[in-house]
Amino acid sequence: MRSFLRVFLLGIVVLGIGYLGVCAYAKDNTSQTAQSFNAVNILVKREPKYVKIDNRNAKDEDGYGNYTYNLKSYDDNGHEHPIKFMGMGKLKQGHYLRLDTKGSYVYSYKEVFKKDMPSDVYTKLNL
Repeated sequence: MRSFLRVFLLGIVVLGIGYLGVCAYAKDNTSQTAQSFNAVNILVKREPKYVKIDNRNAKDEDGYGNYTYNLKSYDDNGHEHPIKFMGMGKLKQGHYLRLDTKGSYVYSYKEVFKKDMPSDVYTKLNL
């Protein structure tokens, strides 16, 4: 009985360490698997991120006019994060979006103006 308990507890510890490792890896990873994991990741909080649209980085991967964007995004504190999301059609060049994200998973996006975002984020997006 004691050996079973030790093996059981060791298994729990190994699974916990593995889960924490996957969480750390997936937080800013833009792969489809990492984004799916971030949608249910309990260690990552839901937060807004801001991007400036650059259509040079847009690709129509599915052939239906839904463009995939790989951009740099900034959170409210001004920290940079890579982000990948799909826009419904080609988005307007140079416009700013507020992304509702959880890690690298994007729930939705909405156009914002300079007055609606932190000033340091606006500055970093225009460098």
